[in-house]
Amino acid sequence: MIKIACSSFRTGPARMLSVAGLLALMSVVLALPASGQQQGRVRLFIDPGDSYAFILDGKYRMQERELSLTPGRHTLTFWAPRRAIVDTAVQVVADSLSTFMLQLPWSAGWVAHTQELKRHRGKRFLTRSLPALATLGLGIWAGTAFVDHRNAYNELNDLEDSYSSLGVPREITSLKEERIPAAQDELARTRTTFLVSTGLFVAAAAGTWYAFRKTAREPVPVFEDKEKVRFDGLVWLPGAQGGTWAAGITV
Repeated sequence: MIKIACSSFRTGPARMLSVAGLLALMSVVLALPASGQQQGRVRLFIDPGDSYAFILDGKYRMQERELSLTPGRHTLTFWAPRRAIVDTAVQVVADSLSTFMLQLPWSAGWVAHTQELKRHRGKRFLTRSLPALATLGLGIWAGTAFVDHRNAYNELNDLEDSYSSLGVPREITSLKEERIPAAQDELARTRTTFLVSTGLFVAAAAGTWYAFRKTAREPVPVFEDKEKVRFDGLVWLPGAQGGTWAAGITV
């Protein structure tokens, strides 16, 4: 306790000066406890821990991991990219260290964006893969048809070459009336198969090229973080020119 004693008061201006000095001294004495007010510390454990930001008491934007605050209740508004804004409060006790843990949930906009992006990728995959698989299958068919057609052509040439070298009438008759006509029919069949498969293969290849070209030009969904816009607007203060942004502290 500080005691202030005054033996006497003078009249006139001298008395007024003494009273003013006494009041000034009392104001200094009363201010001493306030200037030495104790603080408490709050250590933050936030997920995600590398990109979050928060607004303290609706005024100061910060990114600190440990706070020194006056005792009492303080409000904190947290945000991180792709996460939802979370409003909470902490109770600070003087001369103590407390921990605060919080996992920020995914924002509704980010969840909707991931679903839209998944649908976009699935649609693009089907648009590209189905024609590509059809082209691959038709290419294999066309290659097999070409081999069959070449074998049928070689078989017919061999039969025609052996026709002049045969000396047995029965073999000549069988070759002329049965084997060569059958080889000619097989050659015609394989030719038709080869032409059809080749045409379908070319059409499928053209369709695949068009599918890749079309999907390459389709715009990919872009994420717009509306929670960030809302978080940035939480520190908007009115001013003479219609408004101003409040300065924040970034560590």
